[in-house]
Amino acid sequence: MYNEELVEEGIVKLSNNGIAEVIISNSGHCEECSAKIYCKPGNSSERTLIVRDPFGAKAGDKVRVVIKGSKILSASFLIYGIPLILLLLGIFIGYYIFNENKELYSTLLGFSFIIFYSIFSLLFLKKHKLSSYPEITFVSSKL
Repeated sequence: MYNEELVEEGIVKLSNNGIAEVIISNSGHCEECSAKIYCKPGNSSERTLIVRDPFGAKAGDKVRVVIKGSKILSASFLIYGIPLILLLLGIFIGYYIFNENKELYSTLLGFSFIIFYSIFSLLFLKKHKLSSYPEITFVSSKL
């Protein structure tokens, strides 16, 4: 999965400042796709994908988008792995710190770790967000 690349084709809906919004048609493979964390559902037959646009594609251009497996893995770890680790860490630390109501206070400590991580990631990790976007690798002329 780490070295895998998922290739999708779609049509550019909007493009501005090196970022494009691409409409990708839904297929039967969408339910099992590991890159679902990048797609936003549109209507029932299409999904929207925000991508880096090094070519300056225009609205209506047909493009090929590559999503690297390493990016999927790192995004999944940031979204799911770190909060799970923080929750467990808070529970274990709280279990040894608190004397009364260990379960309640340990759980609250774990959730407070997750809340601080969420605030930190919203405030400070946004500037690194662009590097985690999938990228357009090919642009064809308008349909």
